[in-house]
Amino acid sequence: MILNKLKLFAILFFLTICQTSYSQDSSFTNFEKTKISRPNNIKINTISLPFSNISLIYERGIVPRLSAEIGINYKYGGVAPKLLSVNNSSIGVNMDEIRGLSITPEIKYYLKTCDPTLLEGFYVGAYLRYTKYQSGINFSHNVISQTTNEYRAEIGMREMGVGIKLGYQLLIKKRFSVDFLFFGPRFSNYKFAYEFKDAPSQEFYDDLSDYLNDVLDRFGRDGNVNIKKSGEAEASTSFSFVNMRFGLSLGYTF
Repeated sequence: MILNKLKLFAILFFLTICQTSYSQDSSFTNFEKTKISRPNNIKINTISLPFSNISLIYERGIVPRLSAEIGINYKYGGVAPKLLSVNNSSIGVNMDEIRGLSITPEIKYYLKTCDPTLLEGFYVGAYLRYTKYQSGINFSHNVISQTTNEYRAEIGMREMGVGIKLGYQLLIKKRFSVDFLFFGPRFSNYKFAYEFKDAPSQEFYDDLSDYLNDVLDRFGRDGNVNIKKSGEAEASTSFSFVNMRFGLSLGYTF
């Protein structure tokens, strides 16, 4: 319900901006008379590279000041951040490298530019995000009897999100672009699915639920994960929260 409301808000937000701009700018009275110079822009997000991510973006001008983008991000390594670890827990986690793909369709509107035929200047926009990551986890479970049980699981994460963004794109000699994305909050729903090689005990599931709730607390969410899959080798849960997106992309226009 909340996700649907945010999608509607993002759409209305963008349509309101476009409608206001159309009424104030006479250049929109006849689109076919104005063509965008070099409407294609291929970019790479440099901020993602140190985090084992390759993020490529293609921007296409539609009409003056309005463009559409599609971003494809491939994650080829890296491990879970320390925020996903919990001290004083009976659950120990050792995660393999994370691999997966993200797809981000976007729409951008340039608020003010000296030349409306160029995709340049401050912009606002809206975007969707779909992400699917996979990894493997080795769990160690310390039980009351002071023995340690080991479990192996394959884990998958799926994200569905919607957001808005603000930024500035600078063109250098009308050929090269520098895109500063400095504000890009989004509301996302995440679903985690586990498949265990050997079925864990119910005690492990209970402790794993507490572990995940502690992790969610760090993101300002009230943990409500309750994994009850006694005798089964699969478990899944989902939660939602708002996160932030930034970027510094270098591109070439043509």
